[in-house]
Amino acid sequence: MSINPMQLDPRVKRTHHLIRDALLSLMDSKGFDHVTVRNITQHAEINRATFYLHYEDKYDLLKKIVNGMLDEFAAAFQLPPDFEAADFVQDANTPPESFIRQFQHIAEHAASYRVMLGPNGLPGFSLRMEDIIRESLYRRSVIAQPNDQQVTMPRDIIVRYVTSAHLGIIMYWLENDMQYSPKYMATQLIRLHEHGSTHFFKGNA
Repeated sequence: MSINPMQLDPRVKRTHHLIRDALLSLMDSKGFDHVTVRNITQHAEINRATFYLHYEDKYDLLKKIVNGMLDEFAAAFQLPPDFEAADFVQDANTPPESFIRQFQHIAEHAASYRVMLGPNGLPGFSLRMEDIIRESLYRRSVIAQPNDQQVTMPRDIIVRYVTSAHLGIIMYWLENDMQYSPKYMATQLIRLHEHGSTHFFKGNA
């Protein structure tokens, strides 16, 4: 039976943070393949017995870090179960709360995302992020227009395009030290979704 992280003893939470921060720091400097459990325990200043009390090996640790990040990423972007087409934002300058939440989540875990998406990060991590974004945007597109006959371009092409743009904006923000607020980024993203990029080169912004 899984344990709710909120129910963990504070000392256990602290140990988890120490171990996970150690792995991410080591991955950033030399890549996951070159990291050993010994490296992790030394960096976290714990003994090996403590590590193995919580994780089977470094692969189990990595899996739990990644799954936790992506579960939270998906939850931040999730629509309410009763969401309807009428609930979509009518004003392109007013971003949906789910867009803001997603940028807030990225901001709260920026160091982890920079590592995972960086040169020594996890291959395929960005693809898993993309899958989450695409599934959510596809659902939104179906809510907005459920009839494929009324969509003037194949739905999959539209969703793939906006998914790539969505992830690209997130990565740009991280690469540039998150110089804008989550709300500002969410606003620019929804404006791009609504208008397309060429709109902003015509003096109409």
